[in-house]
Amino acid sequence: MVEPVGPLNPAAMKINDTVSGILLAIFAVVIYVYSANLPAMAQQIGPGLFPQSLAVAFLICAILLMIKGVRERRASGESWISLPEWAGERRAVFAYALVLLSLVFYIYASEPLGFLPTATILLLSLFATFGARLAVALPVAVASALGIHYIFYKLLKVPLPWGLLESVAW
Repeated sequence: MVEPVGPLNPAAMKINDTVSGILLAIFAVVIYVYSANLPAMAQQIGPGLFPQSLAVAFLICAILLMIKGVRERRASGESWISLPEWAGERRAVFAYALVLLSLVFYIYASEPLGFLPTATILLLSLFATFGARLAVALPVAVASALGIHYIFYKLLKVPLPWGLLESVAW
């Protein structure tokens, strides 16, 4: 049997469930606190009901994960986190960090630039980082940004920022 290599190998990276549970619990608390501050509505069910219900479910899952993780760690004696081999490779770490930085870039750049330019820049930079040729990456990035914009803006009625393209907004 062939053993998978790199990030596909489940033995390559292990994060104890307790650590995952703690992160999920923090996420649940943040969601709950934030949604508690949403404005009240005239009806009994307000905009905070669904996120708060989801936060409670996340918190229950987090507690179960932490219990499972503590039991497994006692039984196996493994460390809390073991990093994969690729964590020592600069290009792989850069690619991983770029995905996270892309989210931060979108948060700060989408209002002034607009969704379409921001999404195109993000997709193009990610495609280039992961090895796509520019001749392929550029049209796919533009088409993807337009497709995502159409789905969210037209079909789902999500207000996306226009930024620099405000004068040509449709």
